[in-house]
Amino acid sequence: MGPAVVLAGLVALSLLLLGATLRRTDRAARRQTPPLRYAVPWIVGGVAVVDMVLVAIPAVPPMVIAGLTVYTGVAVTAIWRMANLDRTSRWMLPSRRRARIAFTAVALVWLGLILGLLLGIADLVARAPSGA
Repeated sequence: MGPAVVLAGLVALSLLLLGATLRRTDRAARRQTPPLRYAVPWIVGGVAVVDMVLVAIPAVPPMVIAGLTVYTGVAVTAIWRMANLDRTSRWMLPSRRRARIAFTAVALVWLGLILGLLLGIADLVARAPSGA
């Protein structure tokens, strides 16, 4: 599990460095989107619901809980951002916007389930006795 932690740390560090080097353009946006701080209640609520469900299920490994907690935070942030960007644009009908957000939410839930299964398998492999 040591190499996986190192790889995850390197990915997080590279994303942090990428985010720090990105600069805002001088062009002003036509409409400003709300700051991310307005999404904090939604993000915390989504993470809390997922954590309560995972803790209520018996025998869920801590690695799965930790991984899905982080994934839920990222997924809820992405949905919130997409909804706000769609709200400020005029290129799509409101019914299609709702359908797109619903489809994206379902897709992110499926990805979360797959991630949970893969983390569970990784936990089983990490705990397996190594006897060759």
